[in-house]
Amino acid sequence: MNKYTFSTQSGKAYYCNSIPGFIKDNSSSIVGQLVRHSFEINKEQSDAWDKQIHSLQSKLEACGMEGDIIFEYDIVRLGKRIDVILLIRHMVFSLEFKNGKNVFTAQDAQQAEDYAIDIKNFHKESEDLYVCPILIATDAPRYSKPQSTGCYPDKQIFLQRENIDSLAEKLAEIIELYGSDDPINFEKWFNSPYHPTPTIIAAAVEAYTTHDISEIANSEAGQDDIDSCEKKLSEIIEYAKENKKKCVCFVTGVPGAGKTLVGLDVVAKNLKAGNDNLSVYLSGNGPLVEVLRAALTKSVRDKKQYNRETQAAINALIQSSYAFKKDNARNQYPTPENILIFDEAQRVWNADKMTRKHENDPDMSVSEPHLLYRIMDRHEDWAVMICLVGLGQDIYDGEVGINEWFRCGIEEYQEWELFYSPAIFEQTEDKNIDQFLIRSCNRCHEAWELHLKTSVRSFRADKQCQFVDAILDNNPDKAKNVYSQIAKKYPVYITRDYSTAKAWIKKQVRGSQRCGVLASSSAQRLRPEGIYVPTEIDVKSWFLAPSDDLRSSNMLEIVASEFKVQGLEIDWAIVCWDADLRRKDAAHWDHYGFRGTKWYRRKQPELQRYLVNSYRVLLTRARQGMILFVPKGVEPDVDSTRDSAFYDEIFHYLKECGIPELNS
Repeated sequence: MNKYTFSTQSGKAYYCNSIPGFIKDNSSSIVGQLVRHSFEINKEQSDAWDKQIHSLQSKLEACGMEGDIIFEYDIVRLGKRIDVILLIRHMVFSLEFKNGKNVFTAQDAQQAEDYAIDIKNFHKESEDLYVCPILIATDAPRYSKPQSTGCYPDKQIFLQRENIDSLAEKLAEIIELYGSDDPINFEKWFNSPYHPTPTIIAAAVEAYTTHDISEIANSEAGQDDIDSCEKKLSEIIEYAKENKKKCVCFVTGVPGAGKTLVGLDVVAKNLKAGNDNLSVYLSGNGPLVEVLRAALTKSVRDKKQYNRETQAAINALIQSSYAFKKDNARNQYPTPENILIFDEAQRVWNADKMTRKHENDPDMSVSEPHLLYRIMDRHEDWAVMICLVGLGQDIYDGEVGINEWFRCGIEEYQEWELFYSPAIFEQTEDKNIDQFLIRSCNRCHEAWELHLKTSVRSFRADKQCQFVDAILDNNPDKAKNVYSQIAKKYPVYITRDYSTAKAWIKKQVRGSQRCGVLASSSAQRLRPEGIYVPTEIDVKSWFLAPSDDLRSSNMLEIVASEFKVQGLEIDWAIVCWDADLRRKDAAHWDHYGFRGTKWYRRKQPELQRYLVNSYRVLLTRARQGMILFVPKGVEPDVDSTRDSAFYDEIFHYLKECGIPELNS
């Protein structure tokens, strides 16, 4: 079989060939292969590829290079694609092209060097090879400053900056210094598994364990609860390790109880135990992954401990569950990590959703819990999965809930032991959860320590969740009663004037506290009030940028939806309430979406639940307090989509729940 066929690639690249084969190949054919494996490629990108291919063909032919070439090589687990890889004379060249650029920027240089760091630290077959990163600004003049061709102790050569004409000359120079005649097994290199090196693990320990994780995963949970939960998890990990067992643990608790903090702590503490206890923190919540990584990076930079491996180490510890699944679905290797922490485990996809999202990959056509069991079950000795379970916040279609985790563990993976707190039955919204199946299985063990019950120190978080639940459960009397208990510690107001809401929220913020504007993703008729809900925002800057940065939440200019803030918190919030969730009558909500020029009723129960849970997420993001903004609307003959009756009914209901009005 031709070693360059896509059958061996497992989706890891768009094109590969020997360098002589690449030189002879038709450039249009190569571009066609690149485009076929890409998404949303425009003419500008395809033209750039065409120019890049022609240039590389002529330069590599002129210098008679032998070896292999790979376009768009995927470091899957880290979610990065490298423009071009050259495997020449027992060396790896990582090329980052900036087509049409006539300058070398610091940002581009960092990107190019980061790719080489990732290859050195996570690509097993490159661990002992020389790796040289080259930044190619195609239209730039020759780099004017002296460039060292030295290398780091791990055989990563210093970054080289070249234009398209000087590239071949630099390749020859580096090869003369570091190349050898030892062969590289292409297929083995190409399909090399993800494998963090001892160097990167050491950097991770330094980055992670010298910082107060509680500063990053803000929590009001009682420390006694957290200590008890972490102690139990440590006991289960040791039990699994000593007895060669496979265990899954479910950690539950109300929003703000500290589940994320527990997960991050488990990663940090097991890093100290060495390579045998490697762990990874996974989340399907992209914004959460971005913000946690950025917060940890900022913490390291602030303490002057950032180095060339730090960012790669942080990215290795906190990862996207999508990238983890994609990397491990097809291969048969056990993961480097024996411990997997999976955040927001209630949001996993069912088999139908997985099949739709991965229609060309039969290995992914199972439920998400089933796939993760299958991946971690490859360990011959021991493995532990820790599922952090948020409650009542499923906001996407196709989310299968917690019962699928239990079903898979009990029925399909019968060597696994399951540990849970009975509190999971009272707090989960998953109506399909089979208590009898769980309680009657002798591999399912009760462990009350795995539920983060709120203590005196988290009184506010506990009662705030009860308050929000009562509002959304159409129980205004209970909401009013609970609010009377938290009003002094957790103020909540309502207003019909947006400028009043912003003025109040700004007065509350002290020191480094953060405030922000929140609204449902389906809140499309707030625009006349100047409130736009974008699909995408720079979530890292929204949560972490300084207050005078226009991208910061504190500027109150960029509105975040439930999809961007789930799993994260700010101190003070303006929650904008639109007519998507309105009153049907005195005892029920009515559920709407907006399409084109009018509202439409959400009739399916699951879509109604997703909408209510969207508001549940929005109403539980603030740690200190919040103000609700309900527009006044207009007469229906002026704009029927903003009928004042919609908003008046919402406003009066919320006042009935005990929320006082704040007048301008």
